[in-house]
Parts: sequence; structure tokens; C-alpha cells
Amino acid sequence: MSTLMPAPSSPPALRRLLHLGFALAVAVGGTAGTSVLTAPGDLARALGSPQLLLVFWVIGGLYTLLAANTLAELAGRLPQAGGWYGYAEAAFGEFPAVAVAWADWTSSCVAGALVALLLGDYLAQLLPPPLSQHPRALAAATVLLLGALQWRGPRQAGRAQEVTAALLILALLAIVGASASLPAAPAWAPPVSKAGPALSVVAALQVVVFAYDGWYGPIYFAEETPQPGRTLARALLLGVLIILALYFLLNAALLRALPWPRFTASTLPLAELAADVLGPIGRRLVLALGVAALLGVLNSVLLMATRVLFALGRAGHLPATLARVHAGGTPRPALLLAVALTLALALSGTVASLEAITSILFVGYYVVGFAALLKLRRQGPPAPDAYRAWLHPWSTGLLVLLSVGFLVLNVIEDSRHALIAALLVVGAWPLWHWRKYVMK
Repeated sequence: MSTLMPAPSSPPALRRLLHLGFALAVAVGGTAGTSVLTAPGDLARALGSPQLLLVFWVIGGLYTLLAANTLAELAGRLPQAGGWYGYAEAAFGEFPAVAVAWADWTSSCVAGALVALLLGDYLAQLLPPPLSQHPRALAAATVLLLGALQWRGPRQAGRAQEVTAALLILALLAIVGASASLPAAPAWAPPVSKAGPALSVVAALQVVVFAYDGWYGPIYFAEETPQPGRTLARALLLGVLIILALYFLLNAALLRALPWPRFTASTLPLAELAADVLGPIGRRLVLALGVAALLGVLNSVLLMATRVLFALGRAGHLPATLARVHAGGTPRPALLLAVALTLALALSGTVASLEAITSILFVGYYVVGFAALLKLRRQGPPAPDAYRAWLHPWSTGLLVLLSVGFLVLNVIEDSRHALIAALLVVGAWPLWHWRKYVMK
């Protein structure tokens, strides 16, 4: 009598636990959670006058909507973890893909450290001594807290993301609506600008690009999303429209209610607006909202950075251990490494000057990703029921030209940060060479 041997069990894989609500929460909360607090003042100072403020927010939103249109088709064609890495590999091969993944992961960890430091500063303003005297320790604690939450599984992390995004949207709409009762600020006459117009434009574009970055967050979870092609297309397009509407309404309310010198002098214009509406408690409420919103941003950044490492480990570009998935659905070794780098950067305190560098890296892998669709379309159209980018190839070609133009402007006007960004990308070559030749 023969004994039936059980079939060997396959290792745990990513689980399809994340739905449209989570994808929208990542797109909206992971993008607007930081920028609604600081970007309005940053952009106002970069431009120097109120005339073009709303125009730049609309330009950034239209560019991002055009980008979402292209990415929605790519997400349906290649529904896999790792974000931009998979698109670059399918179109251009191994080394461009590894370079994109390297830039993506490092910029995500830098962005996560920036968010953690900002979160620590807000917590320090809300908490009593002695906790208020250690903002960097508070930043590190939040990174560890979210790492522990994600260690449990994506379902728990997803719920946290949905709650923080919903809280952010509702609170912003409430503050903007209440500000309608305030009297209009007096008109402002601009002085002669001291900065050159090109430098102002480049600085303003860097602020806007950084403010909208994060809209593509849902693509990292394609393998964890049921019906990924349909769900991701909806999340990307609807998410960008919600972000654009939030930015426009918020900045229109700030322009109407705050005198321009006060607007540009504040690091948190939304807190100034809330103080005018609610009195002294308004600023503390905005700081509390900022803590909740930044927790959502940091949560999404760690989730995305972990998926990039998972994809690189699975493809063999990094140790296969990074592709190991816990039974609950979390790539735990990849999560540990993402948390470690984010924590190291936050504790170093040196990342606050890297916003310009990360905005260059963002657009750098945008270019590769968008160009990938031009090549992949030549290999064949998408499935009949899949999403198709509007007006392709003209819309995609325009997107690539605009992105390249942004990079050229940065090389001309901000060559130091552009050089640092280029050196970070070059850092991918040893990684690729080690895997391709040394390991073999």
C-alpha cells in the first residue's frame, strides 16, 4: 500500500488584500499629507507674488493627470510589485531597471526620513517636556511604530492608511469651508523681484513636483490588489483629480484670507488660516492634523520602499531573502531594510536639504517609465478590455518632453543638486555589476 506524500507547499506570496479604498488612500494621503502643510508657503516664497500661485498648482495637476493617464495603461499591462522597476525592465532591460529601482528606493527612504523629521517637529510642539525636547527621537519612534504595524501585515497597514487619508480630506474641507466667513485680505503690490525669473521658475517647479509626488503609490501594490488593471487605473486618475482639487481649494482659500506677506512668512499657512477661524486652538488642531496626515505619508512611503526591495530580491538583483514573504503578506526582510535606511537618515538629520534632489530623481524615473509605454505599445496593443492611455502616442510623447524639459532646467539652474542626483543613480551600477558578474 503506497503512502501519499503531501505536495510541497510553495512559500507565502503577496496576498490580494488591498482594494480601491486603500489605493485611493495611498494616492491621496501619501501625496497631500505633507504638501498641504508646507508646500503652499514654499511655493509662495519661490514665486514671490500671488499672481501665478494657482496657475502653478493647476499646471502641476494637469501634468500629473497626463502622467496618470500613461501610468494607468502601464499598470494594467504589467501588474506587478516594484513600481517603476517592472516597466523599465520590460522596455529597456536589466541595468536601466536596476537604476530606476535604486533611484526609487533611495528617494523613497529620503522622503520617508524628511516626513519623519517633520512629524517629530510637530509632535514636539504638541507634547510637554521632556518629550518636546527630543524631536529627532520622536521621529525615530514613529518610523519604528509604523514598521511594527506593517510587520503584522498589509491589512492593518491598509486600514491605517485609509483612516489617515479620510481624516485629512474631511479636516481640510472643513477648514476651507469655515474660512469663507473671514474677510478678504487686502490687495498686495509686489516689489521688484531680487531673484532671476528662471531660478524662481525652477524653484517653483521643484516645489510643485515634490508636492504632487506620491500620486503613483497604488502601482507598488499591483500584486496585492484584486483586478489590478481596472482598480489601479481608477485609483490613479481619481486620486490625481482629488489631489488637484484639494490643492486648488486650499491655496485659493489661503490667498483670499491671508495677507500676502503673512502667507509667505509662515512655514504653515494652513495653521495661520485655522487660527483666524478657530482662535489660538486652531494652530494646535492643524499640528495634530499634520501628525495624523504625516503618519499616513510615512506609512505609504515605507510600504512602497519595501515593495521595491521585494521586487529586486525576487529578480535576483539583491539577496533572495528580501523576497521572503511572511504568511500574513508582509515581505519582512525587505521591510527591515527599508526601515533601517529611513531611520538612519532621520537620525542623521542631514536630509532636510535633499528635497530638490529627490524631486529630480522622481522626474528621472518618470521619464524612463513614460518612455517605456512608447516602446511597449510598439510590441502590441493592450488587451481589448484594458485601459488605454488617451491620445497615445501624442499624450505620452508630450509627457516625456515636459519631463525632460524639467530635468534640463534643473541641470542649467540647479547643477549642484542635479549632479548629486546623477551620482545617486550611478550608484546603481556596482549593484547591477555585482549581481550580473560577481555572483555568477
